[in-house]
Amino acid sequence: MERRSFLKTAGAGLAASVALPAFAQAPADTRTITVINPFPPGGGTDTSTRIIMRKLQENLGVPIVVDSKPGGNTVIGTEMLVRAAPDGRTMGLILNNLSVNQTLYKGKLPYDIYTDLVPISLTHGNAHVLLVHPSLPANTFQEFMALAKSRPGKLTFVSAGSGSTNHMCGELLKTMAGIDMLHVPYKGIGTLMPDLLSGRVDMLFGALPIGLDLIRDKRMKMLAVTTAKRQPEVPDLPAIAEFYPGYAFSSWFGYAFPKGTPPAILNRMNVELNKAVRDPETRARLAAFEVFGSTPAEFVDFIKVETLKAAQIIQTANIKVD
Repeated sequence: MERRSFLKTAGAGLAASVALPAFAQAPADTRTITVINPFPPGGGTDTSTRIIMRKLQENLGVPIVVDSKPGGNTVIGTEMLVRAAPDGRTMGLILNNLSVNQTLYKGKLPYDIYTDLVPISLTHGNAHVLLVHPSLPANTFQEFMALAKSRPGKLTFVSAGSGSTNHMCGELLKTMAGIDMLHVPYKGIGTLMPDLLSGRVDMLFGALPIGLDLIRDKRMKMLAVTTAKRQPEVPDLPAIAEFYPGYAFSSWFGYAFPKGTPPAILNRMNVELNKAVRDPETRARLAAFEVFGSTPAEFVDFIKVETLKAAQIIQTANIKVD
């Protein structure tokens, strides 16, 4: 199922939702809710979570704390989530790394994504864009592809590590276009930037907000988006799918409870999360992201589709953990 089709279905499901019980077992319960962020503080993932949680806290009238637990390609933070008490007081950010890790760490994960997590809602996401250094003799996606085909194995694309969205976008293009590019993994986006900006490496499939920042002062050139369709922030930029139908890979974000969380708490939080992300103030502050919203069941189905897609890319490209 494509993301756009999924979102239409999600909207229909939300329209049919009804009034639900109070969030806590007792209406006067104002204990703090902890949200586990499996990335370091300060990045786009952390920032978007804090924007959403600020509105959620305002709506619920309950203190919410974002607790960053980075490491292990999000495995550390996710393990903390699945081990938390299922009382609605701990939820965690889950994202496309969850689907990637299911195959990348097959048989080695300390949890099962289908039995140890209770997805609440798919809340937001962002496109990635093909960024190339200004020294590269390509000003359009077509010119870039011609260059890549003329230099098999010579062009380098960087990533924040094996299995990262940057990496998966590149491997999917290699497979679908039949080109050979050299992957150079780093330990995070921050560590790769000096080599990318100096031209030591050629390109990055970076998140759209990063791309917009890098092209503002012409430090990079932006050639295409990795989503199935063009993005409103960059309407003149083609989608890779226009040249290679079916190409699509980007970042998605949502929230989950540990298994055993009561249905009443799950349903109420689903309603409140969707209300928070769709609030006009929140949408304005999340301008660099697509805002979604879904039912729990729709989010489960979406994760299954994304996990299958990630598995196909990993197996075809023979991706291994760094």
